[in-house]
Amino acid sequence: MLWVLALVAVVLYLVLRNQPESQPKQAESQGTTDETEIVILSVNDMHASIDQFPKFAAMVDSLRAVYPDMLLFSAGDNRTGNPVNDQYEPVNYPMIELMNRTGFDLCTVGNHEWDANIVNFQNDIERASFPFLCANVFIPDTVNLDIKPFVAFEHQGVKMAVVGMIELRADGIPGAHPNNLKKVSFKRAQKVLPDYQYLRNQNDVVILLSHCGLDDDMELAQANPWLDAIIGGHTHTLIEHPSETNGVLITQSGSHLRYATLVKLRVKDHKVTGKEAIVLNVNNVTKENKEIKQLVDSFNDAPALNEAIATAKTKFATPEEIGCMMTDAIRAVSGADFAFQNTGGVRVKSLKKGPITVKDVYSIDPFNNDVVMYEMTGEQVKRFILNSYRKNGGFPSYVSGMTYKVGDDGRSVWVDMDGASFSTKNIYKVAFNSYMASTVTIESVDEGRSLFKTSEEMMIEFLRKQKVVDYQGITRTE
Repeated sequence: MLWVLALVAVVLYLVLRNQPESQPKQAESQGTTDETEIVILSVNDMHASIDQFPKFAAMVDSLRAVYPDMLLFSAGDNRTGNPVNDQYEPVNYPMIELMNRTGFDLCTVGNHEWDANIVNFQNDIERASFPFLCANVFIPDTVNLDIKPFVAFEHQGVKMAVVGMIELRADGIPGAHPNNLKKVSFKRAQKVLPDYQYLRNQNDVVILLSHCGLDDDMELAQANPWLDAIIGGHTHTLIEHPSETNGVLITQSGSHLRYATLVKLRVKDHKVTGKEAIVLNVNNVTKENKEIKQLVDSFNDAPALNEAIATAKTKFATPEEIGCMMTDAIRAVSGADFAFQNTGGVRVKSLKKGPITVKDVYSIDPFNNDVVMYEMTGEQVKRFILNSYRKNGGFPSYVSGMTYKVGDDGRSVWVDMDGASFSTKNIYKVAFNSYMASTVTIESVDEGRSLFKTSEEMMIEFLRKQKVVDYQGITRTE
């Protein structure tokens, strides 16, 4: 237990070093006549980082030894990024089970919570021992999806309300496959949040648990000073020194469970009289929770995922090198002339030299999107390139079968085919994933068709056949 005592001492020093010596003693569940301290540990964008949970759970245990009433919040995107979790049956079971065992109290809905269909999402909600919050999603009565806009509760004699919000892209939906969002609708947090200002008069503490991103959180704080704090996520921002914007404390803890933020709110006479937050580094924890470690090991014991299917002769050093391999796989298996991959669909930045496993493939591409094929004229291909460039926020999509350059004006494109001439009048077979088909404006000769294979399946098939791959230094876009 020496390591527990050591960590407790460190945490106490970090939390208390800037407090005045005359700080009032915390009330013991006697309301707010005396000053009461509300303590919240928050994380965001964990993205199925289950291997971090043994250390994180040990940190939670140590903090609860000091703060037995500590609350534990997630600001969304619990899943997507680790095939051990995302390919598990039932999908996302490991993360929900680990969050239950660690004692999470609340979670807001992130865009990646929608990566499975609504039935699977509802299964997550039913398995979770904590509620999912989102006030700017609107769910018809015919859809079984138990998401709450907010929760209000009493904690240590303090009345608290926590509202949830999710980010929306320019097209009015979160960053998930549109097919998974067809049965629900959304409004921007900026329009919806003021509807909950009435909670201010009913509660001592009001918190926004946000998956809107840092810029939106700062905008929301400016427009809604009635909030006490915004605990945020989505942009993977590590706010190392949380501070107030327009009187609202804003925090965000990076991503992948590398950090957590400890928030302390002092409440007296039904008002928050003090706010502070410190960032804790999960990797600095030297011990692990044994029960959680055993559970994680059991999840990781997946022989099918650990099978080596090819060898990387050299390291994949950039996402584009990986994207070139992905598009080569799609083009080879589909028989297309060209294949494209959106930049956001490549979820790892590099891949080490040596064996490539099934798990690596699903880490690169965790979305299970079908590949679709369209016939396009060369002119339509060029317009598709420009449309996907704009949809990617000014970044060219990865490609196979050509190299291309988008002009500085974002309105022109030059195409070069290896060993063949590109014609704007020729008709080409073009393949890409169903996410791009749902989000990028497409002009084509035909209506397009699904190939009933996912991009992951095509990559696995391609790698098994190639056996050895080398994409060092390959780039096909400018």
